[in-house]
Parts: sequence; C-alpha cells; structure tokens
Amino acid sequence: MTRTAPACLSATGLRHAERDGYDASLVALLVSLIWCGIGLPASAADDDPPTKEPPSAATAADESAADPPSVEAKRTRTRSAKKSARSAPKEPLAPPRQVQLTLLRQMKSKKPDTRLAAVRQLEQYPTAEAARLLVQHGLGSSLDDVRVAAYSTLIKLSDQRPVADYVLAAIEKSFKRGDSVDTAGSLLAVALASDDSLTESRALELFDQASRQPAGAPLVLGLADQLGVMADETSLGTLVKMSNRPVFNERFALRRAVVAAMCRVPLAAAVDALVKLLPTVTGEVRGDIVRHLTAVTGESHGLDDEAWTKWWKGNQEGFAYPLSGKHVPSMSQAVKKSSSTYYGLPLCAERIVFVIDTSASMSGGRIEAAKRELTSTILSLPRSVRFSVLAFDIAVTPWSKELLPATEENKAEAVAWVLVRGLGPATASYDALNAAFDFDTESIYFLTDGEPAGGAINDPLQIIALLTEMNRTRRLTINSIGIGVGLPGLANPFDTFLRVLAESNHGEYTRVDQ
Repeated sequence: MTRTAPACLSATGLRHAERDGYDASLVALLVSLIWCGIGLPASAADDDPPTKEPPSAATAADESAADPPSVEAKRTRTRSAKKSARSAPKEPLAPPRQVQLTLLRQMKSKKPDTRLAAVRQLEQYPTAEAARLLVQHGLGSSLDDVRVAAYSTLIKLSDQRPVADYVLAAIEKSFKRGDSVDTAGSLLAVALASDDSLTESRALELFDQASRQPAGAPLVLGLADQLGVMADETSLGTLVKMSNRPVFNERFALRRAVVAAMCRVPLAAAVDALVKLLPTVTGEVRGDIVRHLTAVTGESHGLDDEAWTKWWKGNQEGFAYPLSGKHVPSMSQAVKKSSSTYYGLPLCAERIVFVIDTSASMSGGRIEAAKRELTSTILSLPRSVRFSVLAFDIAVTPWSKELLPATEENKAEAVAWVLVRGLGPATASYDALNAAFDFDTESIYFLTDGEPAGGAINDPLQIIALLTEMNRTRRLTINSIGIGVGLPGLANPFDTFLRVLAESNHGEYTRVDQ
C-alpha cells in the first residue's frame, strides 16, 4: 500500500525545524526511522499496516467517547432517525372536535341515510374517542337503525387496540352501574367478536363472571337473544364461543338461550354447530336442537345424535339452508318414539315437575283418568330423571319438596301418593305454577280442567304475564293439558289461557276431551 509521508518530512517542515534551532538532517533521520518501523517487529515494518487485535467492548466505548463523531456521522444518524420515524406506526388520529359535532348532529337527523352515513364515517377513526361516540350516541340512541349501525361499526373496529380497550372498560363500568341489558349486552358482544386474543380473553372472563352471578343472568341471556336477532356469521361465531365455556354446561337457561339463538341463524354453518353440539347436551335443550334440525333438513332421526352426525357427514357438502316456508314440527313430532310421553307430550327433560288439578270439578272419570295417566308416566321414567309432583285445589301440596331421582322406590312412593289424593274446593292455578318455579326444574306439566279460581291471582292474562316474566331468566318449558275445556278458539277464554301459557313458555298445549 502507498504511504503518505508525515508533514515534518516535507521541505516546509524541515525549514521550520532549522528555524527553531534543530539540525534538520537529524530531525529528518529520526522521523524516517520511526516511520519505517525501527524497533518494531519485522512483520510490523512490512508495506501492509500492522494487524491489530480487535478492541474490547470497553476500549471501543472509551475510544468512541474520546473521539467525537464527525459531521458526516451526525448527518447519517439524523437521516436514519428520520427514516425510522417515518416507518414507525403512527397512532390513529381522533376525529377533530368540529367533525365530532357534525357527526353527532347528523346521527340525529330525520333522514335515515344521513344517520347511517354519519355512523359509518367513524370507521375512519379507530380510536377511543370514536368508540366513545359510537357507544354513547350510537348504542345509546333511541333510533333502531343508529343502534344497529353503531354495533356493526364497533364490530369492524373491535380488533383495534384503542377501541377494544375502551369497550372493555365500558363493559366493566356498565356492570357496576347496572346499565340496560341491551347496551351492556351489545358491548359484550362487540368484545367477544374480536379476533384480538387479549380482547377476546378478557371478554370471555367478563362473560363467565356475569353468567355466574344472579344479577348477570338477564345480561347474558339478553346477549344470546340479541345475537339470535342479528343472525349473521359473526353472531354465530360468538355463540359458538359461548357454548364452549364451562358455564354453558352449568346453567340451563344459558344453554337454552344460546341454542335458541343458533337455531335462528340461517346458515349451513349453524346446522354444523348444532349437530356437533347435540351429543354434549341433554334434556329440553337436546329436544330443541332435534326439533330445529328436523325442520331445516326434513330428516327424522329423533334424539339419536349418532344418526344425525352420520347423516350430516354425508350431506353437509352442498347443503342449502331453506330460505323460507320451512315447516316447524312440534316437539312431539320431532322426537317421536325417542322418549316417554305424558298425554302424548314428549318427556325430554331430565328434571320434571308434574302439576295435577285435584279440585272438585275433577271428580269421577276425569280424576281417575288423570291419575291413571300420571302414574303410568311416573313408572316409565328412566333413572336419569329427577322429578316431583304437586297437587292443587285451594292449596298446593307437594309429594316432595325437592326433585328426587326416578328410582324404583321413589317412583312407587310417588304413585301411591297420587292414588290417595282427595279432591278439594277451588282451582288455585297461579299458586300451583308459582310453587313449581321453586324447583330446579327444566319442564312443568300443568294439568287442569277449569279456569283459575280461589288463588292469589285468578285473571288468566295476568297469570300468563307474571309467569312469562318470571321465566325470562329460567327458560323453563311449561306444557299444559286441558281436560274437557270445551270448544277451541278465542271465544273460549279457558282454552286460550292454556294455549297461550304454553306457547309463551317454550311448551305445547294438548286438549283431552272428557
């Protein structure tokens, strides 16, 4: 390699040395000797520069500290910093204040298109501020289309961290405040629909928490109902997540609400989810699934989950969900020959309360036939069923104050108790049904031959309203059996009472002409 001579060997350097009183020739000689490597190993005096060991980290740090960076190095670092800043993800900007005011005004417009356009414009701002507007002024709106649009927009933004964090915080606050089921349920639905793992995990924790608290029952059941109304693919995905939670198997009302919502989703994927769920559920919920599958497929496999699974494997590909006009069979038709019956009504439930009218009007052939049918049914119950019996006239008398397993001994005791029941005055229908709700039951079979009389409440419409409201968080089946009720139709208030009571509470009504 070519070396450049030190400045002191130049003519100017030598003249300076002479001017300062030094022997120029001596200076030149000394510098040349040093430059040529005198006193160094021979290998260090070669044309190539000496090979140095790489400096240690500490040495490099010291040298770096000692030698200030050059101007060019500073410029390079500045350019690199600016480039990194440009490439780093930027925090999304919240909608400007003036934009917020404009959108809020438009969301209250009398024109539906203007309202919806304002809500959808917030999709451009995946921020906590936009989420606040969508929750407070969207979900909280009195206008149905605004609420639906706000919900859909929040679903689209649910994977964005600022939006998800705001929604989760809003859920926790709504739990503490006891907000309306609609608003709190919509917020929880948004969080559960998120594909962000952290958001989904926290949402499922909140769902479990609400499901296990008595005060949270209306919220989670309302959530399932809302998802059934939306009836889209996103809602189905959330319902499947709910069905996979341990609390799903712990709460009968939740199971029934989730399955009912799945049955409302008109997609082949919903049929697939229900077929997969069928082997894991029992009782009334199992019957609900079978009834729906029978309606949408036209197949008849009763409660046989293996037969349904086999059929679905062979027919899933190319299955077309019926768009309309599907015939919904009764539970009796759907599960025929798959379960025991009581007056032709299937006994799908695993926890049952029989309620029998022992008023004076049941005398003679009516009470004899009623006792014969009831005792025959009790004796046919499988051991997996738990049951009790209530007899009522002016008072309500239980055979057992709790549900007991259908062992041979218990069935024999219940039959003997039924056979010796006498008759009494009045027909306290409300009192009997209200007492049946005190049991941890899935299904009530209510048999009577007369209009309510002599009870705490006797107006048929009021009885239906009160029991249906009580049943919102229980989701029990109330089947009614009318003995000698007269001609069917609206002109017969007693017949109408029994029919509406059953239809309003997941049950069926059967008439027995005696």
